[in-house]
Amino acid sequence: MDKIIIKACLNGNKVRETNPNIPYTPKEVAEEAVRCYEAGASIVHFHARNEDGTVSYDPAWYQETDSLIRAQCDLVLNHTSARQAHIPVDTVVKYLAETEYPVEMISLNLGHGARWALQPDGTRKTVNSPNSYEDILATLDICYKRGIFPEPAIHDMGDLNNAITLMHEGQIKDSHYFLVEPGASWSDGRQAMPGTPQNYFNMTQGIKDHFPQATWLAHSAGMQTFQLCSIAVATGAHIRVGFEDSPSLPMEEQPKSNASYVEWAVTMANLHGRTPMTTGEARQYLGLLPALK
Repeated sequence: MDKIIIKACLNGNKVRETNPNIPYTPKEVAEEAVRCYEAGASIVHFHARNEDGTVSYDPAWYQETDSLIRAQCDLVLNHTSARQAHIPVDTVVKYLAETEYPVEMISLNLGHGARWALQPDGTRKTVNSPNSYEDILATLDICYKRGIFPEPAIHDMGDLNNAITLMHEGQIKDSHYFLVEPGASWSDGRQAMPGTPQNYFNMTQGIKDHFPQATWLAHSAGMQTFQLCSIAVATGAHIRVGFEDSPSLPMEEQPKSNASYVEWAVTMANLHGRTPMTTGEARQYLGLLPALK
């Protein structure tokens, strides 16, 4: 049977106002990770959070969370390079450099992010996520020094062009795998491609045009996540699901665990004659280093 990677995205920047079950602490994230592993995920992706849910960049948070997960299962661990506008890239480099054992993967943003964020009073405010060429090179440098796999994150065609540029220059040393994430929605004020089937196929055709042997893992945001993931499952790609992408499932408004999303993904895969990769198979497929205890 055809194999599929199922990645669980455990928290991201989502807050408990959208779903009270979103994990914040290392213990909560580790417990969610193990549930997802038992449900069929081979990779877990998560962001450091403070106990009040605000964003954290603390290396000790990642160290504790990674250790708790690795003590219970051999999931592939996937951190993030995302940062807020006032946070320098050195902060990301610091937490990638200072954990006792290197994380296996990070999702590598490949351009500036911008959105007109809706405020409680109905107005909008411009919110930026910086990521210059120099920032990306600094992140790639620490990745390759520590054996971390940089997962090229493609939010729109501009990101894809940046990925192709970096690969042709040899700055990204692998071109066989991409993270395809058209996550905007029409009229949401985000300067990125909305997660429609047409946009998904345009983006993935661009990958195939330049790297015919490449594969990708796909997701989106909100309920359109499940439409794009269904397309990806049916057409041989890999998928990501969880609280970060949508606080709800198609048939469940407030799921109690990310594991419910993984169960949905496994069901979809099985319906198309596909079975989830084990953690070992995912590592071999992506060319990751063996897990370190």
